[in-house]
Amino acid sequence: MTNLVKIILPYDQLAKEKINDNYAWHKKAWTVFSHHPELKERNKKLEKEKGPTPFLSRYTQKLHHVELLLVSDYQPNKPGWCSSEQWKSVDIDESYLSQSDYYFDLYANPTKTVKKPDGKGGYAKHGKRLTLMDKESQLEWIIRKSRNHGFTVRDDIPLQIDKPVDHRFNRKGEKGLHIGVQFQGALHVVDYSAFKAAFCKGIGTAKGFGFGLLMIKPAQI
Repeated sequence: MTNLVKIILPYDQLAKEKINDNYAWHKKAWTVFSHHPELKERNKKLEKEKGPTPFLSRYTQKLHHVELLLVSDYQPNKPGWCSSEQWKSVDIDESYLSQSDYYFDLYANPTKTVKKPDGKGGYAKHGKRLTLMDKESQLEWIIRKSRNHGFTVRDDIPLQIDKPVDHRFNRKGEKGLHIGVQFQGALHVVDYSAFKAAFCKGIGTAKGFGFGLLMIKPAQI
C-alpha cells in the first residue's frame, strides 16, 4: 500500500526547527520513517550502498505555512516535531491510480548526463550531470520521461513550465545546489504498471531532496 502524508508547518516553527534548506527537509522527512528497523540498517551502510531514498517528498510554500508532502510504500509514523492537527496520512488505493487521465504537477530536477574526460584520452565511468535550463530542452525532457514512465503529456491541454529555481543547501559542511523546475499539465496513461511505479518511485534526479514527486488529480478530459 502506498502512503501519502501531508504536514503543515507555520514559518515560525520552521525557524525553531532550523529547517532552512532542502537537506534540512530531507533529514526531517527521514524521521517519519526512522522507526523501521530495515531503514535504520540502511542508514548504517556506505553512501554508495544505500540505494534510493525510500520516500518521495515535496515542500510547497504557502502564505502562512509550508506544506510537506511525502509518498512512500513504508508506513509513516507521526514524529514529535509536528502535532496531530498538523499531520494527515492517507492510503492511496488502487482505484486512484487506475484512471486514464490526470492533471499533474511535477516539481523536478531535469538534467542530462554529459561525458567527462578522464585525463587519459578517454572518458570517466560516470559523466557530469547538467541541469536543463531552457524550455525547449525541458519540454523534450518531460516528453522523454513520460514515455519511460507509462504516460503521454496531452497536447490539447496547455503545458506550463515555470522558470528554474535555485535550491542551495549545506550537507555535512559541503555546499550543494539543485535546480527545480515546475511542470503542470495533463497526462494520459498508456502503461499502468510503469505509471504506478513513477508515482511511487518518482521522476528524475534528486528525489531525496524534494524533487520528482508526481502530484496527480483524476480528470475527465
